[in-house]
Amino acid sequence: MKLVTTLSVSFIVLVSLVSLGNPQEKFEGKTAYHVIRVIDGDNVVINLDGEDTNLRLIGVDAPELGLPYSNDAKQFLANLLIGEEVYLEYGDELKDKYGRTLAYVYRSPDHFFVNCEIVRQGYGRAYTKYPFKYMEEFLSYEQKAKEHKKGLWSVKSETPKQEVKKAAPVEKEKSGTVYITRTGKKYHLAGCRYLAKSMIPISLEEAKQRGYGPCSVCGPPQ
Repeated sequence: MKLVTTLSVSFIVLVSLVSLGNPQEKFEGKTAYHVIRVIDGDNVVINLDGEDTNLRLIGVDAPELGLPYSNDAKQFLANLLIGEEVYLEYGDELKDKYGRTLAYVYRSPDHFFVNCEIVRQGYGRAYTKYPFKYMEEFLSYEQKAKEHKKGLWSVKSETPKQEVKKAAPVEKEKSGTVYITRTGKKYHLAGCRYLAKSMIPISLEEAKQRGYGPCSVCGPPQ
């Protein structure tokens, strides 16, 4: 059994290296950073030059917390990175509008391409809103994950929309937590239909400070 597991992991690493270049030379002599915790399926916190830094993985869109398959995606990333160190490859933009550092993540010392593996195993989609270096490869892996019904593309992971609405975290709403989307300027309660594509938790006070207004559909507190 151990031999099978070792061969499987080696094959995955080989696929990533062959398809997307050999990162071993790229990171030779570079610093690897310790992973402190995993926030969700595409966000982690690392120790970057002595500071806890929120890191957003480029090119990946994992389910937001509270949505179907979000816990599975978070656990998958945790299994890959908790207790590990990582090398970073930056894209065209260093930070996003939320102040998160943007990077491709490679696990040390095996140079395992984490962003790619999330998409390849179906724990996240290729995030194509903004073009990125490995977009074509990520889309190819996403299509294969769909065809093989991996991860969030599996039939058993599908959840009716009615069930998603019933899963609203009431205790968080009472404590002043609302939700915003990546593109809108309104804040919402969990279960609002406008949260179908993205669902970012934020305090009501911070939402107001950042200029978000209440949603007219779900009627969050003002």
